Amino acid sequence: MSVFQTIARNTYWSALSTVGGLVMGLITSIVLARALGAAVLGQYNYWLWLIGLLALIASPGLPQAMTRFGAEYLGREERETASAIFARLLRIELTLGALIAVVVLFYALLVPSSDTAALVLAAIAVLLVVVELFFLAAAKGALDFRIFSQASLIGGFLYGAAAIAIVSLGYGIYLLLLAYIGRRILTILLIGWKLPSYYTVRGTEALTIPPELRQRIVRYIRDIILIFATSTIPYERFGVFFLKLFATDVDIAYYSQSFDLAVKSMAFPAIFTATLLPVFASLQGQSDRERIDRVYLSSNRIAAAIAMPIGLGGAAVASSVALLYGPEFLDMAPILAIFFVGSIGGAIATVSVSMILSMEEQSYIVRLNAVMALVNVILSLLLVPSFGATGAALATCGSHTVSSAMLMAYASRRLQVALPFQVLGRILLAALTASLAAWLISMWLGGLVVAVAAALLIYPVMLRAVAALDDTDRHLLSRLSQHLPQSMVPAYQGLVAFLVRS
Repeated sequence: MSVFQTIARNTYWSALSTVGGLVMGLITSIVLARALGAAVLGQYNYWLWLIGLLALIASPGLPQAMTRFGAEYLGREERETASAIFARLLRIELTLGALIAVVVLFYALLVPSSDTAALVLAAIAVLLVVVELFFLAAAKGALDFRIFSQASLIGGFLYGAAAIAIVSLGYGIYLLLLAYIGRRILTILLIGWKLPSYYTVRGTEALTIPPELRQRIVRYIRDIILIFATSTIPYERFGVFFLKLFATDVDIAYYSQSFDLAVKSMAFPAIFTATLLPVFASLQGQSDRERIDRVYLSSNRIAAAIAMPIGLGGAAVASSVALLYGPEFLDMAPILAIFFVGSIGGAIATVSVSMILSMEEQSYIVRLNAVMALVNVILSLLLVPSFGATGAALATCGSHTVSSAMLMAYASRRLQVALPFQVLGRILLAALTASLAAWLISMWLGGLVVAVAAALLIYPVMLRAVAALDDTDRHLLSRLSQHLPQSMVPAYQGLVAFLVRS
């Protein structure tokens, strides 16, 4: 199977789980917001934030290493080595997850003022999330996105249905956390059942990892830990931390919902870019420089063509989107607009991050993010006490956008290829035009559906008019038709032919 076929297949499955998760997640979050109110929703989001933070601490670069090196050695058809990596890293992951869970349990039992029930549930959830993340990474390393996409769809639907039923019956945070735990268990079972097709599970005690490879893995994990400490944790976690210190539960609700909605919306470009790290790693293993350059440049164009209209369009209709959560959430609109625009650079930069990680030059990411994390902290301390959730959003998005631009510049320089700035400018023009139309319609008619529909019609026309995509993009996008239902293939191929003007 060619690299374009692999990307197309994985993008298809990633798209199914992303679209399904986004729709179900949006419905669930709206119901929870209207049923719980901003203050209680802020408390629930805080517990989810804490579980996510503890899971990151308990997964210090191990899932990323599993994806990176699993893809490389399965790409070389060295299954025994890939299986040895899987077994060794899984044992470490289970040990760390259990250790963090035990620490949280002891804290819950020994500190009288703590919310014991919520902390016990959080401890259980942390261990399960750690295992789930590792299984997801192993499936990515096998370049089979179907496994976790199906599991994600099933788990997300059942969690959403359970959460809606819980709040509809008048129950609160504890049962919601139990539903969250149930989702993690189901996902682990669904993915774990399929992984033996790629990794040998039994008899791995006799398998060894060569010393040179072990040193590479250790260096890789070390740098990933530093990346998380200086980038992922500051970007995803600092906002809630400073709001907990200086603001209210309502601010946490506004910030969390805005961050979550923007991130989920940017999952559309991530449908494509999430498949790139194992692909780049596999190409690195084959030393195929020509295809690396071609895929890298095309991936940047496609990521931008998806991310820019979502970010700018989302900001244009932020007020209408905020009202979906109820009148109480109208003040969330400016925060939501900031996150939509501020997420564009990061969505495009994931292509460059995947490239840098595949070249094992993540030390640059560490150095850059250490500086930007400090900037984030300083901005948060200056802005959050006075401006609450708005200040936290500005601090987070500002530092993240600068970091994203520098990552793109480094990757292109390292590959000795020029980023297609002229093409990116054309895409920006097309996205701005569609977003302006959406804003005018939402202001004059007050209809979110009409505004979005108008933007969806205008954007492809503008994309063709400015000739933003080329034949390489056509080739890559056309591969997706192999995985669509037969009835949709003619319409999809017609759309691709329309978008790419020869």
